[in-house]
Amino acid sequence: MGTLKRTLFWILYVISGICFVLTIVAFIIGFMHHLHDTGGWRSVIQILETPITGFIKLTQGYIQKSVTEVILLCIVSYVLPTFFCIATHYIRKNKRLALENDEEH
Repeated sequence: MGTLKRTLFWILYVISGICFVLTIVAFIIGFMHHLHDTGGWRSVIQILETPITGFIKLTQGYIQKSVTEVILLCIVSYVLPTFFCIATHYIRKNKRLALENDEEH
């Protein structure tokens, strides 16, 4: 059972890493697109929603703005990248602890 959990973790970790990179790219595109907007907070909100609206535009209307699809896009654009960052932190922490334990023995 431990191997199955590890395999699922690494599959989810790789998928969330891809989502993390795509979200960063979407933020950069949103920033460049809304760079000259003078709306203040409105511009910030438009940049933050770029991963969702950009994906809807990318699919040319195949993905609509239904509640289920927007929730799925929020998970892909925000929850999985957050999981990637947290998992990366704990992987580094565990690796550091393992190296410290090896040095003690």
